Amino acid sequence: MVANNNITKIFLVLNSGSSSEKFSLYEGEDEVCSLYFEGVEIDGKKKFICTITRADGSEEQVDKTWDTLDGAFKEAKSIFEREGFINEAHPLDGILVRTPAAGTYFSQHHIVDDETFVELEKAKLTYPLHVPGAIRGVKNAIDAFPGVLVMTMSDSEALTRDSRRDALYALPKEVIEEFDLGRWGAHGSSYGYVMGRVKELGLLEKKMVICHLGSGCSVTAFVDGEPAYTSMGETPLEGLMSSTRTGSIDPTVGALLGEKLGAAEAIKLLNKQSGLLAMAGSSDMREIIAGAEEGREDAAVAYNMFIDGVAGKIGEFAAKMGGIDAIVFTATIGERSIPVRSSVIGKLEFMGFKIKNDAKLDKSKGYANVAEEGSKPIYVIPTNEAAYMIKKAAELVDAQ
Repeated sequence: MVANNNITKIFLVLNSGSSSEKFSLYEGEDEVCSLYFEGVEIDGKKKFICTITRADGSEEQVDKTWDTLDGAFKEAKSIFEREGFINEAHPLDGILVRTPAAGTYFSQHHIVDDETFVELEKAKLTYPLHVPGAIRGVKNAIDAFPGVLVMTMSDSEALTRDSRRDALYALPKEVIEEFDLGRWGAHGSSYGYVMGRVKELGLLEKKMVICHLGSGCSVTAFVDGEPAYTSMGETPLEGLMSSTRTGSIDPTVGALLGEKLGAAEAIKLLNKQSGLLAMAGSSDMREIIAGAEEGREDAAVAYNMFIDGVAGKIGEFAAKMGGIDAIVFTATIGERSIPVRSSVIGKLEFMGFKIKNDAKLDKSKGYANVAEEGSKPIYVIPTNEAAYMIKKAAELVDAQ
């Protein structure tokens, strides 16, 4: 396979869900078009529809439906070619399949080969909700785009460093080796991108904590720009409560649920039916905040538990590092929710942090310091996970 040597590489980034496919086409770090295939019910039958989103933000629904997601790939290729994004003069340099999976193999990015499929099958044990979609994505990408490099993009690569001080579990060595267990962490593409921005912007401090708060939430501590501690573990379930995940829970509860429901259903319950959704009936932080302001006790309890979790994890990392010099907020909630940032920092004023509640993101700078005068820095830095994956994919292509 020969890679395109254009200065600006063209990559197709694929996010495969259990009942959806999203194709995002990039020229360099610029998204030029995306296609979202999702399942809907039409005349009592499950069908899949496609929405096109262009660079200017305009949307168009394709006047066609599909019975399965497998057809999405060839349709996506046809649409991108029809729109003029892919042709002989502008061929794809590679297809990036985001692959949430644990283990040594998936702690790195890979160009797909026979070993990849062997490792994906193994990974289904701990990631039964995500890995089947990744397998489908990889297979269909190879079939629909013959000759194009297909790459599995790790969700933990940026966290897999010798600097990590919390990568082990206190389990018998033979158990760890048999199941290839470790606290791999997740949101690695986000942390890799944001820490890169921290360094580019000249904002690096010795001891920093980055809070990735979105539909999934995690916190990672960095010493001299390298990861030291992270909140997620073998899977993203460990650590903070989030939109639909429990966060850390007594392992006995998981074992009991597994015995009663079966492992796959127990994992689904803990990941998809818990968290804010279970506590307050919504997975949307904006609705949780509105409910709390309206006096709904369930929303207030959920909000306060969420805030305590984030602030508590930051405090834990401060104790482990012997202090914190700066805090960064990123991802949807971290970037957009002034109430969440204010509530979290309000619990950390004893550490020398105080926030300006009316601070706005300066788009010309691409970040904001929302700290009050005299406070340690508190930054809001938008993340761009695709940009990080594209950078790493370009390195793989160049090496190939």
